[in-house]
Amino acid sequence: MSDSKPNASEQTTASRKRLRESPFDDLKISNDDILHNVTARHKCSKCNKTVKYFCYRCFQVIGMDRSEIPSVKLPVHLDVIKHEQELDGKSTAIHARIIADEDVDLYSWQNMPSELEDPERTLLLFPGPEAKTLREIPQNSFDRVIVIDGTWKQANKIARETPALQGLRKVTIAPRRTHFWRYQQMSEQHLATIEAIYYFYREYGEAYMETYDGRYDNLLFYYRFFYKMIQDHYQHTGKKFTSRHTSGFIKSDRSEEGKEGKKKEDA
Repeated sequence: MSDSKPNASEQTTASRKRLRESPFDDLKISNDDILHNVTARHKCSKCNKTVKYFCYRCFQVIGMDRSEIPSVKLPVHLDVIKHEQELDGKSTAIHARIIADEDVDLYSWQNMPSELEDPERTLLLFPGPEAKTLREIPQNSFDRVIVIDGTWKQANKIARETPALQGLRKVTIAPRRTHFWRYQQMSEQHLATIEAIYYFYREYGEAYMETYDGRYDNLLFYYRFFYKMIQDHYQHTGKKFTSRHTSGFIKSDRSEEGKEGKKKEDA
């Protein structure tokens, strides 16, 4: 009998298999093993900043070839307006800029265009009493959607104080629970920016396609990877996750292992 121990890669793979209750299991998201294989930071060829996975400033894929990362084609163009105080390293909107690079523009609030190209055909993803769902908006009536990236307070300020956004038709998405790992002093229905972007395009598919086929699921490619990384880290290091976050955010598999052990004892 061999007593060889599994190597680090095998342990990581086994750890990922043990991750239970993943909210992404039913989505058609590409395999992310290429990201798990990245162990070091690399310099961005454009700005020389040392980063891991991708450059937050230049939106370049780092440590692997771009062809190894999925691409998503969006049906309507996405403009992201990012508040200057939203740190680049914490912004999930950058995921969309990289994954759907041909159809996404990202601007800082102060550098966004002063006038929109075609405001009559532009939607603003923002809640409110006048906001409509996509099922209430004719598909052929818009070509672009604007999403604001920042805290809820920052987003409100941008929506309220930006002249170019006034008068735009507002669109909203169905309430959903966030899976964001960063603590925020808001309800569980305040989504990370990439979650809001994804659900907008998913609801686009559900509203205007006969059957949604998962074609926009890869918008969550990086988001799922970081979610699993956080889960794995706190599940298997014994470290305590922030007590300020939603109770039960870390999906411990110990209780499941205990149930299996109890079944064996009772057999």
